[in-house]
Amino acid sequence: LVWLATPGGCRATHPLAWSHQRLPVDVASALWLLSKSGQMAAVAQNAHPQQAAAGDIVAAKLNEFFWEWLLQPESQQLVRQIIQNAEDPTSEVAPHSASPHALHLRASPSSGRPSPPGSPHRTSVGFGRETKEGSELESLAVTPTSPAQAQSPPASPVPAPPPPKDIEAHSPAPPQQNPVSPKPGAGGVSDAMASNRTKAIPRFWWPKREHIGELAQEHKDQIHDCFVRQGITEGIRTWEECEKIVTEVFKLSKYFAVPVFQKMKVFYDIVDRASISKREAMMQPSPVPITETMVTGWASGRIQPDDQTLSFFSVVKKDHNEWIEREDFEIFMFAILMTHPGLDFLLETQEFQDRYSDTVSSRIFYTYDRKGTGRVYLQNLRRYSPSIIDTWKQLEECDDMKMIRDYFSYEHFYVIYCTFWELDSDHDFLLDKDDLLKYDGHALSRRTVDRIFSETVCKFTSAVPGKMGYEDFIHFLLNDQDQLTDRSIDFWFNIFDLDADGVIRDHELKYFYEEQVQRMECLNYESIAFCDVLCQLHDMISPRKVGEFRLNDFKRARKYAGIFFSIFTSLNKFMAFEHRDPFQSKQEQLENPNFTSWHRWCADQYLRLAMEEGEDIEEDHPGPED
Repeated sequence: LVWLATPGGCRATHPLAWSHQRLPVDVASALWLLSKSGQMAAVAQNAHPQQAAAGDIVAAKLNEFFWEWLLQPESQQLVRQIIQNAEDPTSEVAPHSASPHALHLRASPSSGRPSPPGSPHRTSVGFGRETKEGSELESLAVTPTSPAQAQSPPASPVPAPPPPKDIEAHSPAPPQQNPVSPKPGAGGVSDAMASNRTKAIPRFWWPKREHIGELAQEHKDQIHDCFVRQGITEGIRTWEECEKIVTEVFKLSKYFAVPVFQKMKVFYDIVDRASISKREAMMQPSPVPITETMVTGWASGRIQPDDQTLSFFSVVKKDHNEWIEREDFEIFMFAILMTHPGLDFLLETQEFQDRYSDTVSSRIFYTYDRKGTGRVYLQNLRRYSPSIIDTWKQLEECDDMKMIRDYFSYEHFYVIYCTFWELDSDHDFLLDKDDLLKYDGHALSRRTVDRIFSETVCKFTSAVPGKMGYEDFIHFLLNDQDQLTDRSIDFWFNIFDLDADGVIRDHELKYFYEEQVQRMECLNYESIAFCDVLCQLHDMISPRKVGEFRLNDFKRARKYAGIFFSIFTSLNKFMAFEHRDPFQSKQEQLENPNFTSWHRWCADQYLRLAMEEGEDIEEDHPGPED
């Protein structure tokens, strides 16, 4: 830094001067970062406010990179040597060990931008800026310290394209003085970084494919190995023989083996296409063996082993569609019901199997079908969480379905179905307004129920006017008990936005609060003035504009969004908030830090239902003393 303050140091900060100063590559790069951050900070002062903010962020990041480099012991030694040599222009920079940060850059015959390890290959690297004539700083093109390093693959779960063959030919000879070269093997750059006590940046981006091409040769060889290991010569006849290919080559859950085997039989016209939805036909052996060539032919265009989301999407959907429909999950759910050990007790109850399958499908579409179109697209699977692909694979690890907390949890299904059954007094599998008013001990206000049944917020799927179906109730229950999600916040915001102008104002809140005050007075509860409630909620949400609550305000303060909506819609939750014990809430979070409000509510309800069922069993089968 002292040297940078001198006239010679200022002149040397120009990139073109580095080649004359004969500075090491990593030192030159660090000095260039520092100079560029200063230029950006200067430009940001006279730029547009938005551009200035962006420039400040970039400048701050460049400064961070520089200080990180400067804190390295070898970097400090280099700076001292450079300052000493700067006093004598005829001297040269002393040789040094290659900086570990130089390994973060890949070799290339031309300059370009730096590429972190694990990111996709770029044809040019370095810190120079490209011009019309070509590279402005060819002398600063970063080269590996050894030919072996140039051929090391990126430290990434997804194999990257091999580097150009002419890299080694265009690269200068490796330095002979204290080289830092990664040892040959799978470690590559990561081993070299570990030896220098530096952290490799994990891969955080890779290109997302939208279409699948032909199956790669290495995956074809893996299919052949599966055939050889199982001793299959003629072809696959049962779904058990297909399981190894599905899990080891296709990288899908083993519970995809039955549907994939059935889809192969239909694809090659071994069975009738109409039998794809017939449950009894799925488990039957194939009358014609499915050969290795047939498996490879079916997988080409459908399976991308290094992109499990794309493979999942391609396998589940129909071939002529670009989306997943609800009925597409039927054969996959049937495979789980028939083969998972945690659901053996449902084999004799067809009705509960159907309800369980409907519940899981509804929860999947609740998460991924945000617009209610009945379709799930590939971008939806990539964007929203929890991931259905990961949850499907978790089924292999858990034999107890109550241990799964997302989508497939039998505990959640039991609570949802029993809650619906308690409200459905005539058991026609439809709920009207009076049925929903009984929910949670008559907690909902009538104005809230009227707003829900108006279907202005969410259209019902029951196809019966004024009736809420089982799927509609599942979505309502998830919105009511898990109010931290975007889907729930959107739902309740639209309930309160009576004029649909995108803003909730005091008169809309007062419309719902008036009924809450009447109900509290009927129960001899002390009512709270609306202005006091509004002031407290205003401090809780902190809207950008006083008196106007917008959707983004609730998503910024999503921790309190559920409390805000519950005060005006549910009397039970309103009173629970007024008499809350902060220490008890903190203790519950400490005991189960990964549980959401939905998980806690389901656990409480499941315990209540189990106790009630136990009492009923005791009444039906009294003991000997009774």
